[in-house]
Amino acid sequence: MIMSGCGFVHDEKIIGPYRLSAIDIDQQMRVCYALAAGGCVGRIDETVFAVGADARFIVAKQHPSGDRAITNYFILVIGNDSELADPHKSVLGPLSESAFLEKSRLLHLPAFSRTIDSPR
Repeated sequence: MIMSGCGFVHDEKIIGPYRLSAIDIDQQMRVCYALAAGGCVGRIDETVFAVGADARFIVAKQHPSGDRAITNYFILVIGNDSELADPHKSVLGPLSESAFLEKSRLLHLPAFSRTIDSPR
């Protein structure tokens, strides 16, 4: 999904071309890849409420469609991604907490360093 570059209620740089953004309401918070020509291509869908990053990975926690009873975990492999890449080749997930913790142990993933107030 491509999002336009104006009218965002939230737009924050994570690392490199990656942004944490929501178009109209915070519940739309997602991780996207900022395009050189403007706009942003979705990588991890709503509702993202925590992220962390280093030079190799972005990690994210998500409540799918704002359902706070469910928490999914995602890993974005930065080296596998580019403007035109298929997100399925760079994003692992949704993962359960236990699967994420195992991947974290094996890959030395970054910690969650940014938490966004979960929308009500």
